[in-house]
Amino acid sequence: MSIKILPKPHHDYIDCIRGYAVLMVMTSHYTYLFPNLPYAVHRVSVMGWYGVQLFFITSCLTLLMSWHYEEKTRGRADRLSFFIRRFFRIAPAYYIAGILYFFIIPPKNGFNFTQALATITFVNTWHPLLTPTVNGRWIVVPGGWSIGVEFTFYMLFPIFVQYIRSLTAGIYVLIITSLIGIAINRWALGVLSLDYSYTAVHNFLFFWFPNQASVFVCGAIVYFLMQMPRLNEFGLWQPMITAIAAVVSFFSLAFVHLGKFLGAEPIVPASLAVCLPLCVFVLALSRRNCGLFVNRYAAQIGRVSFSAYLFHFAVLRALEATLPNKWLHVSGFRAIAAFLMIWPIAASMSFAAAWCSYHLVERPGMATGKMLIQRIKHRQAGT
Repeated sequence: MSIKILPKPHHDYIDCIRGYAVLMVMTSHYTYLFPNLPYAVHRVSVMGWYGVQLFFITSCLTLLMSWHYEEKTRGRADRLSFFIRRFFRIAPAYYIAGILYFFIIPPKNGFNFTQALATITFVNTWHPLLTPTVNGRWIVVPGGWSIGVEFTFYMLFPIFVQYIRSLTAGIYVLIITSLIGIAINRWALGVLSLDYSYTAVHNFLFFWFPNQASVFVCGAIVYFLMQMPRLNEFGLWQPMITAIAAVVSFFSLAFVHLGKFLGAEPIVPASLAVCLPLCVFVLALSRRNCGLFVNRYAAQIGRVSFSAYLFHFAVLRALEATLPNKWLHVSGFRAIAAFLMIWPIAASMSFAAAWCSYHLVERPGMATGKMLIQRIKHRQAGT
């Protein structure tokens, strides 16, 4: 008996959002090549750090789309297939990146089995030594904290999707996850501060899942808002203007003092504060005729965004090693000019590497996952 796996609908604006997210992250990291950038420029460009939160919002949004699509077309969503797809979507390129960075940025204290195991099993964001935020520890994959957080969400998603079936439920869960995050962060702050430095603890409490869980929930709220036929009455009848306003609002937060994590002072945490303009931006792009922001160039970047995220750190390392020191330590307008000159070079190199990784690693990995799902379904059909 032939089992037909129906294709899921594809949305260009989702690819564009991913493209903007990875461009934001890359920009924030490339900023640190130029330590003497004017303060205002530095503050605005490092806001790209929150491109990771945009990834998280988009991840929840697309997972809900896929899950509900399966429920609608097949009667139910297959949990095993979900986990197989998620693993083969992420793991191949992630593991290749780990091997590559072992040689590009060798661990100072040699190979650490515990660190490697925590990384490949995606539990590397559950302790400061594993994330790691402690100086001198081996970072198996730079930026790998976000992959660990993402996989934690994957493991919880089948439960998550059962409880968030409406906008009202999403708002309740946002409040609950925020309150739990505050409580756990304050408890962990007291415990971890006994053994680790201020910086190590505060960075860890920003990275780990209890602090980021509410960001994913924001993606669910966006999903249910998108289902509202009266959404146009809330200003999205002009999506281009709404998107621009969201971008301006987002970058204006660069000059607002926000809390490092849930439960920190000041009371408004950065990870949630940025979610409001980011969610509005996603909503605006989901409407038709968003114009400038939904385009084939951003979409192409978005399709290879995962590999671009993984491998732009290697490009950053190469630029640090090869660019003349005098280029990197200029100040004032010359620093801005140098940054604007190097950025497109760095971005082009990153996307060249990402394109290769996408076609040589990611796509074969996804194909392997689909083939495995197909075989499992054939066996189930034959029993």
